Amino acid sequence: MKLLTTLAALIILVSVVLSCRMAETLTGSPSAGTVSALWTDVPPFDGATKADLEIPLAARLAIRAAMQGRVSFIAFTTTRSARDVRDFYSKERMLTAGWKQNEPGCVGDTESEKDTQGVVCFFGRTEGEKKEGLAIVVATDTKTKQTEIFYARIDASDPAS
Repeated sequence: MKLLTTLAALIILVSVVLSCRMAETLTGSPSAGTVSALWTDVPPFDGATKADLEIPLAARLAIRAAMQGRVSFIAFTTTRSARDVRDFYSKERMLTAGWKQNEPGCVGDTESEKDTQGVVCFFGRTEGEKKEGLAIVVATDTKTKQTEIFYARIDASDPAS
């Protein structure tokens, strides 16, 4: 149930971020998220470059409050399309890396050839008492035409255990 609450919070975050035109509202920052490197159990997207981007402050504060500080993230950019990124993070590839695709899987507007803006994919895993969620948020910057990839990892374990 806690994982469903976590996923609901992520869906709200993604909705807020995408509705605020994430690609246009992100600003450069000396901080590239809360971690300095992509986690070793998450396959890196070939050709992506670590970027100094952050989730907009209001959305970041909301998700951190909802997750009680148990969320970390990192951002990358690539010249490849949002569809390419979505296709790379397939159910099979992520299962090989130890992640199970959570419902609703990958959602977004990458079905349209003309106006692809973004997508979010949800994954989860359980190892003993530890439960984690992973959201991969992908958005196209309409000004630079680069694709921005945000990886958000959530510790969904019961804090009492």
